[in-house]
Amino acid sequence: MFKFIFYFVLIIILLFVAGFGFSNLKAKRDFVAHLNKYHHNKYDILTFKRNFNAANMNPNLYRVELALKENRDIIINFEWNAKSKDLHFSFHSSRDRGIEALTRYEEQVIVLRKEMHELLRADLYNLDVNVYSHTIDISLKAEPTLQDFQFFSDKICSLLVDYPDTWMQEAHVSFKIIEETKGFYELIVKPSTIDDSNDSFRYRHNAIVTNNYGSEKAERIGAIVQKEFSKTDSPAYLNNIWVHQSQLDSLYIAFEKHEYLKESEGNVNLTKGVGMGFVKMNYPKLEKETYTYYDYKTTPSDGIYMYLISQLPEDYQYLIADS
Repeated sequence: MFKFIFYFVLIIILLFVAGFGFSNLKAKRDFVAHLNKYHHNKYDILTFKRNFNAANMNPNLYRVELALKENRDIIINFEWNAKSKDLHFSFHSSRDRGIEALTRYEEQVIVLRKEMHELLRADLYNLDVNVYSHTIDISLKAEPTLQDFQFFSDKICSLLVDYPDTWMQEAHVSFKIIEETKGFYELIVKPSTIDDSNDSFRYRHNAIVTNNYGSEKAERIGAIVQKEFSKTDSPAYLNNIWVHQSQLDSLYIAFEKHEYLKESEGNVNLTKGVGMGFVKMNYPKLEKETYTYYDYKTTPSDGIYMYLISQLPEDYQYLIADS
């Protein structure tokens, strides 16, 4: 009942605030005039729709999608403020934030994606490149080796250095075997054009990061955590995995121990985290080599992740932290 009242009131507020915005007809008429003045006969409007919601609380924002007439593969998206006549690009970090700049960016995106496919397609089973999220998903027929990581890193860097204004941060390269939902390994590739020296935390070049789900290896590790450390009244959940940066069979694994709350909601048994286990194992045997338990009563849960990283031997660390 409370949720119903909350959402009902929220809808009333949204409708009330929306009433202060420009009419759709006037907003679009003004935008068309702007487009004709500065970009005459260059774009077709595919979408012009009010983008007012509880997150922005601005009834004057419109979502706009334009297609370049001379090349309709070039489609740009942005928000238009009908009141201030400003453009907003949620994903585009370039200092030049005009329509022409976004069009040039999209043109480079298409070229870069095509060149990446041409560069790598002979060496893998499948490839997906997302320039906006700076991710590259690579599918292989077998699990990658350290030599594979270096090979792909060199190739990717050789291309990305030619596009410093398009690919503006490190690449997150995910490797998965064909049948997997998500790969176990993610390689961080940093072309020489990337300058993150002012960041408090930054990745090492060719850092190897792991994913906790979606791969056969992650599922096996999760199963071992359940078998060895989970109890009926105290379940354990896989939290993080760190891999030796030059010996892929050596792992540090973190799992969170939980306890059931005395008061449950309905028929649902709720739990809370009470501590973090930190264990060293070797794959594929997954036998416990070292084990430390950090109780949240003495080691606060806030900041536990960074604390565990500080406990890792140097060969397992992939972040550089400024002291």
